[in-house]
Amino acid sequence: MSGQDLTRREALRYGLGGAAFVCSFNLDKFAKPITGVTAAGRRRTLAAALDPLPADLPLPPVLQPVRRSKGLDEYAITMKEGVARILPGVDTPIAGYEGSFPGPTVRAKQGRAVRVTQTNALAEELVVHLHGGMTPPESDGHPSQVIQPGGGQRVFDYPNKQPGATLWYHNHSHGNTGRTVYGGLAAFYLLDDDDEAHLDLPKGPYDVPLMIADRSFNADGSFRYRFDVEPGFRGDTVLVNGAIAPRMAVQRRRYRFRILNASNARPYELVLGNGRTMTQIASDSGLLPKPVARGVIPMQPAERVDVVIDFSQFGKGAKVVLHNAAGEANTTAVMRFDVVGGGGAEEFRVPRKLRALEKVPSPNAERIWPLNIGGLAQPTWNIGGASFDTDRIDCRPRLGTSERWTFINDSVRAHPMHLHGCRFRVLSQGGKAPHPADAGWKDTVAVLPGETVVVQPYFDGFGGRYVFHCHNSEHGDQAMMGQMEVVA
Repeated sequence: MSGQDLTRREALRYGLGGAAFVCSFNLDKFAKPITGVTAAGRRRTLAAALDPLPADLPLPPVLQPVRRSKGLDEYAITMKEGVARILPGVDTPIAGYEGSFPGPTVRAKQGRAVRVTQTNALAEELVVHLHGGMTPPESDGHPSQVIQPGGGQRVFDYPNKQPGATLWYHNHSHGNTGRTVYGGLAAFYLLDDDDEAHLDLPKGPYDVPLMIADRSFNADGSFRYRFDVEPGFRGDTVLVNGAIAPRMAVQRRRYRFRILNASNARPYELVLGNGRTMTQIASDSGLLPKPVARGVIPMQPAERVDVVIDFSQFGKGAKVVLHNAAGEANTTAVMRFDVVGGGGAEEFRVPRKLRALEKVPSPNAERIWPLNIGGLAQPTWNIGGASFDTDRIDCRPRLGTSERWTFINDSVRAHPMHLHGCRFRVLSQGGKAPHPADAGWKDTVAVLPGETVVVQPYFDGFGGRYVFHCHNSEHGDQAMMGQMEVVA
């Protein structure tokens, strides 16, 4: 191990000395002795003085509007440099929204418009995309909608004329999405609606966003990133809301967790301790038709799931680990829930029916999109044999119609395919009906190696130019992206 790298096991020994015991695996066999006096070695020396899982779960601040008028909330956000305290005693430089990682949460309401003025105080061109938002094309965050560095601005209008959902905003500049999102440009955008509010689901302090993202660190505490076109970049440390495997004190009652996989390329299979089930109530674009009990929840990059966990099934003092069954030994622990007393009488519930699915017109076109990689000296990911080109339109669906899209994965890597400007239904995965947890509206779907996935996008939003792409960030950057023009 290089003296310039702080690996996951170093982070565990420095700040998470008891994680191996809690998660029932032994990290010592992965450890290597460090010789000499290095920053990483000094951190390792300090490890014994720290308690296991020392960091409490941080919650991103909710951004307040700078102005409110009838039917419109206005926000101002600056993309700028900042410092995060992730490793104890070491500062991590980041470039984020308002200089924080994760960035501040925008909390919006269905039918009430939001206008965001984004200022780029960083040193490179950036683009802001509201992932999952049904937005007019000029506010979508198309890779061509560049915000110039050094103080450039762009105004984004979000009408919020869609059901409530867990959305997020992030940089979407072509060729450097992976590096810049990894560096900190990611944040939640939570959209509420009245129908959901009437269901008595957990709310207020019992409605908690969880951004899961992997990172690696250099010895000085900075993020370590390396562009890797074939698998995509995977870090060796799992963060939740910017903290390494944090703990959260929970009462013996129901909580709603809005989980986002904000990793560049790493998939997760989330499992609750002792094999207990979680109740999934929503996916990418909002509530499911009915709740789904799940023991394992797989998540590819950019996917979201909302789950309800009933902590009354655990006794006071229980310590319940949420872990990643798809992780290596050093990327298994995600976070821990410490069950405490209090909370009073339970006031929340999970109804048997959540949201009826709207009827969608029958598809009026079929499109097939092979997903593969080409080139020898410089391999490039592509869709249908073509790399992204802003001057080429790959398809022209008509506004108000639906189509049948088939993604065929001819590669050995998973491709989480994301469509801008519309939602879709999953019709089949690998020749089988989709899992009940994928029965609602989605905007990102996992296309696993060698698999064929069929979806039905519904173009009921706005006319104009949008993109669709793989949300393995390095795949999208190089250059697994197509372009569609929705024709009014």
